Amino acid sequence: MREAALELFLAQGYDATTTDQVATKAGVSTRTFFRYFDAKDEVLFSGQRFWSERVADMIAHQPVGLQPMDAMCETLIELATGISREALVRYERIVSSSVSLQGRSSVELVENTRRIAEGLAARKGLEKPDDECKLMASAGLMLYRQAVADVRDGVSNSTVEVLIREKFAILEAIYGRVVAEREAG
Repeated sequence: MREAALELFLAQGYDATTTDQVATKAGVSTRTFFRYFDAKDEVLFSGQRFWSERVADMIAHQPVGLQPMDAMCETLIELATGISREALVRYERIVSSSVSLQGRSSVELVENTRRIAEGLAARKGLEKPDDECKLMASAGLMLYRQAVADVRDGVSNSTVEVLIREKFAILEAIYGRVVAEREAG
């Protein structure tokens, strides 16, 4: 069903595609479609919720000796393994074709950030995320999204995994320079 929906979204646009069309293309009833998806946009976004819950859980269970940002970096690299440029391009084309999907994507970003912050909080033994957890989750997710965009947009021929590590290293280098300048100043 997911593949049928994605093909239709790409061919005629998300907004012009009905759940009846998706069900017909997939060879199932509309009722069956709704057994698997609460709404048409869930075809695109249901996996994100699972992904961010997995990120949060994996961060919380990374080796204790890793710094929180390193734990997040390693987790994101592990979960990025095998992401294809084609899938990234397809997803972006579909989301950018619809204002409602763009809005939903923004909501999902907020929720993903919250879940990751909760994973960082659990790692620190906190009941709920503090400001540090929230900031690290936002920064880590931003770095991940930049790596994904670089692959999707053809900016780099590297894998998403390599680019994630590079983005985290750039942030660490920037932080190191700021600290060194403050100490020297």
